[in-house]
Amino acid sequence: MTEKTIAESSRRGNEVREDEIDLLMLASHFLEHAKFIIVSLFIGAFLFGAVSMFLIHPKYESTAKLYIISASKGSIVDLTDLNVGTTLTADYEELIISEPVAEQVIKNLKLKETPEKLLKKISISNPQDTRVLYITATTESPSESMKLANEFMDVSLKYLPDTMSTNPPNVAQRAKMPDKKSGPSNSRNTLIGALLGFILACGILTVQYLKDDTIHSAEEFENYFGIMPIASIPEGSGDLFDKEEEGKKREKRKGRKHRSKKNGGAR
Repeated sequence: MTEKTIAESSRRGNEVREDEIDLLMLASHFLEHAKFIIVSLFIGAFLFGAVSMFLIHPKYESTAKLYIISASKGSIVDLTDLNVGTTLTADYEELIISEPVAEQVIKNLKLKETPEKLLKKISISNPQDTRVLYITATTESPSESMKLANEFMDVSLKYLPDTMSTNPPNVAQRAKMPDKKSGPSNSRNTLIGALLGFILACGILTVQYLKDDTIHSAEEFENYFGIMPIASIPEGSGDLFDKEEEGKKREKRKGRKHRSKKNGGAR
């Protein structure tokens, strides 16, 4: 085979090597380094779990509910009242989390924070196809969450009718003391950490595999150069040759010592 043919085969093998990834070989590479992947998985799970458990403060949610409807004709609610309630719900959502309401809550509860900061703790939601507003307070204290949700609702009961010249909404449910935290989820964060550790380990091994241009088998030699190897030396044969050579050297040393002793005795 000419040098030109060998060069072309080598170039073709390099193109195949660059353009294709042997998934079976990559999977085998992962299996060889399974311990590294498992350790990375556990390290990621431990770190994220520890951060979630010890460094992130728990959050507590408490929710008060308003029913946006009032009878315009005595105690009878007709279709017009329902339609009006649906229309007013969107307006109430915006007004409840307005600065005047927040300022009044701060004054009533004697809080030492700005309306902007306080409003970040309050969220308003309206379940689809209902006239019910959820006023949810989220803080690091169960009692504080309950007090904020109820106070925002109480202030809104007076502020909304005065501002919109409508009947006040009805109280559907007052906020209660939450008995468990709403976040963070330690189990979820631990799983996320484990997944990130697994992905990072696989990424490192993949880069390592792609950078390794060593030929490990006769089949890989054929795929790489496009020619069949004439022969291959089994793995570990070098050790046998080394041991054999070392044995020959020991025999020579023994022979020299024996001759020296023999010559010394002759004298």
